[in-house]
Amino acid sequence: MASNNGTKKFLQQIMTVLAESGGFDRNLSKVRVVSGGNGKCIAEMTVEKEHTNRGGTLHGGLTATLLLESCAEELSNEDLSKLEKQISSEDVEKTETPEPNGFITQEMADGFRLIEEGLYLSAAKTGDEILINAEALKVGRTLAFLNVDITNKDSGAPVARGSHTKYIG
Repeated sequence: MASNNGTKKFLQQIMTVLAESGGFDRNLSKVRVVSGGNGKCIAEMTVEKEHTNRGGTLHGGLTATLLLESCAEELSNEDLSKLEKQISSEDVEKTETPEPNGFITQEMADGFRLIEEGLYLSAAKTGDEILINAEALKVGRTLAFLNVDITNKDSGAPVARGSHTKYIG
């Protein structure tokens, strides 16, 4: 996938805003955006002790958060290319800590999920590197259809798969 450096920075800043908003989303602070653009986003994260359950594997609640929040939020709220045009690469460069309403439009905040589905396929253990691959299958006037796959970076084994339909109109 061709990746625009400005897009990658934009997506990483949105992940930072989510992580700094408090609550459970603070766990997203370790997510690193690798690439993004054209309705796709790839991110990665190393599973650390703070991300695991008592069994030493990636906590189901964090898995669900990764499926629903990482990258998919950015992809579902209009075509990403339209969002990129709203800010210039200079704005991205100047902003070290984005304000919650600085880049996130009201339309982004107003969207809500109509249908959510998550499949837990295998465990990721402490130290495992996971890839989060999000894709907007279709973004229409009022609905966005999204898929997110989480895989083990080394083995390629599927960890989880999610899909959701989001109202964006």
